[in-house]
Amino acid sequence: MDFNKIIERVKAILLTPKTEWPVIAGESTTVADLYKNYIAIVAALPALAGFIKGSFIGYGAFGVTYRTSIGAGLTGAIVGYALSLALAYVMMLIIDALAPTFSAQKNQVQALKTVAYSWTASWIAGIGVIVPWLGWLIGIAGGIYAIYLL
Repeated sequence: MDFNKIIERVKAILLTPKTEWPVIAGESTTVADLYKNYIAIVAALPALAGFIKGSFIGYGAFGVTYRTSIGAGLTGAIVGYALSLALAYVMMLIIDALAPTFSAQKNQVQALKTVAYSWTASWIAGIGVIVPWLGWLIGIAGGIYAIYLL
């Protein structure tokens, strides 16, 4: 896995999506390679950020700070990460099934590319949960941009 390649892809899809989507469409890959070389890494970022926020930084209001235990935080991060990976697969199946409705060919790899790269904005914005009071706004902005990318 090449982290520089992942960083370049993230920057390209977020900053210049109109030129990056044709490049993505032309790449040959497999579902397993997309998961191994991109989705598994980028989808881990919000889970890791949530763990750091909950277990080390904590949630606070009115002078009171609450931190989850390391075990509970780790469990939550693992479950959230697994659900994110599973949801990406389910969305791939839905997009693949609906492809003929939009005059497109059924192709699971292309459907997974659509999910993986359009969700990049949301996964990257998920890191914003670390920022107190503004994290949810960053997450909403990332979600809206992910819809635009889709």
